Amino acid sequence: MSFLNSLTQFAQGIDPTVTRLMLGEFEFMEFEVPERITIAGRHKTVQHQLIGGRRIIDVLGTEYEPLTWSGIITGSQAGERVSALERMRDAGHPVVLTLDDYRFTVVITAFSPVYEFVWRRPYTIEVAVVSNDGSPDKVDALTGALRGLIDSDLGRALGLANLINIDAVTQAVKDLHQAVQRVADFAHATVVQIQAVVRPLIAARNIIQHELALLEAAAGEITSLGGLVPGNPISQTVSNLLKQVDHTTRIPSLYRLQDVLGRLNKNVNAGQTASGVRAVTLSGGNLYQVASDQYGDASLWTSIADANDLADPQLSGIHTLKIPTSPAS
Repeated sequence: MSFLNSLTQFAQGIDPTVTRLMLGEFEFMEFEVPERITIAGRHKTVQHQLIGGRRIIDVLGTEYEPLTWSGIITGSQAGERVSALERMRDAGHPVVLTLDDYRFTVVITAFSPVYEFVWRRPYTIEVAVVSNDGSPDKVDALTGALRGLIDSDLGRALGLANLINIDAVTQAVKDLHQAVQRVADFAHATVVQIQAVVRPLIAARNIIQHELALLEAAAGEITSLGGLVPGNPISQTVSNLLKQVDHTTRIPSLYRLQDVLGRLNKNVNAGQTASGVRAVTLSGGNLYQVASDQYGDASLWTSIADANDLADPQLSGIHTLKIPTSPAS
């Protein structure tokens, strides 16, 4: 048996580690796996100093230091394995790094093999972290639940609209339903997408309020049970009785529909909050500068304006502004 074969069997036999380390489809084996990899990260923050010494600190997310490790590629396939890693480095494409329970999307920024023998190649590798795929944002966990809540309330609203049977109300709820269906993911929706739903939602609530006022006024005109007023003809009495029955059905249903749409409004807007809408307080200034500070692009000031119901980018006095994390481009 050759010395090379003996070394290969020895390396496989002692199995110095059970750590699973993969880079794309390349799996590091035995001595190729390091004893330790330091995963250093810190929060990226932006601090705003306010009058009186107060500060607002916006947390922008975890920023990871490059991951580096070293190992020894051994065996008869050492040259081929080194070449595979060199090709990955030279391609510069994002790949998935799996380290047991950790999962990152990374780019190989450096790979330095050392030629000692044909069967032994020590190496050092460095990767830049694009994202931590093992710790998704909280908003991702809310995506399905948020959609379920919205669809559930929308179903109740459609059912109540059919029960109420007023054309204006039915049409308003249908318009709202169409607007909701055009948004695939409320948890990641932009301000413009949310506003496209909020506008018909507000219109529907205004129509319901108007219809409630009309029905309650009509109900007040019936001054006695069933409209049984002396001198009323039989036909008028029957008509009043039918109106009263109609009112007792429609008015409570309209109030329930208002409650459902109010809850729907909160859920529709919850995506931006779950996605990390921040609030910043400032005195004076303009939205161009705020957008530039927050997004690095002054042209995105309209997203901040939409989120805060502002038309004028110039600010006067003290404002606390909501800053959505998904600005409309």
